[in-house]
Amino acid sequence: MTASDDQVQPPAESTEASRGGGRVLTAGLLIGLVLCLLLVVGVAFWNQQQIAELTQARDAARREVQTLTMTSAAAAAARMEQVILAARAELAELAHLLVVARQNPNTGKDIKDPVLPASIFGKRRDALVAAFALKQEKVPFRWGGRRKEDGVDSVGFVAVALAEAGMLLKPEVLTVQSLQNLLNVATGSEPQPGDVLFFDNGIVMLYLGGDNAVGMLPEGAATKGGVLKGKGVGFKYQGYGTIRYD
Repeated sequence: MTASDDQVQPPAESTEASRGGGRVLTAGLLIGLVLCLLLVVGVAFWNQQQIAELTQARDAARREVQTLTMTSAAAAAARMEQVILAARAELAELAHLLVVARQNPNTGKDIKDPVLPASIFGKRRDALVAAFALKQEKVPFRWGGRRKEDGVDSVGFVAVALAEAGMLLKPEVLTVQSLQNLLNVATGSEPQPGDVLFFDNGIVMLYLGGDNAVGMLPEGAATKGGVLKGKGVGFKYQGYGTIRYD
């Protein structure tokens, strides 16, 4: 037996087992690497999908904002146009009233406020006293005005006086048409003090009795005589509406 024969040779089975274990480990590593690559690719794909969805949501939100902005701008422009048209109509109506007033110079001068007889009492008297107070405050004429702080037209003057007398009326919503619809307009008899007189061109006044009335005319608050014949105010008398003060 030689020296080489004395060396211990490893069993064949152990060598094969070692080789097999190495291959399994290598295969496991390869599988793990493939799984990692798939995971990375999946995450990247998922991120891209999320980014695409978020981008679509952002673009949709931007389009909605643009639509709302355009709609708001159009609505604002429409409101502005309405305001301009209303202002033009107000100026045109005022100009018309002033022209009519100038065409009739015999409108009569403002007369001193008459003393109210004792037979006028209660809220009826309060309304006329409130009208005299408005006149004394020199509230300016303003077409469409319903607040004495800003100026009033003839309807606003009557509405504010009635409201200050405790009548359940809202001056800001009253118009000549609504007053005519609210009151029974008549022409066959003489009105009572405190009733509303209606004239053409949208003029209204409070009757004082004795063919006198107080109200707001284009030239300012005034007390006029001869109103039932239409000569005192320069506008044609159309009838009166009875106010129920009780």
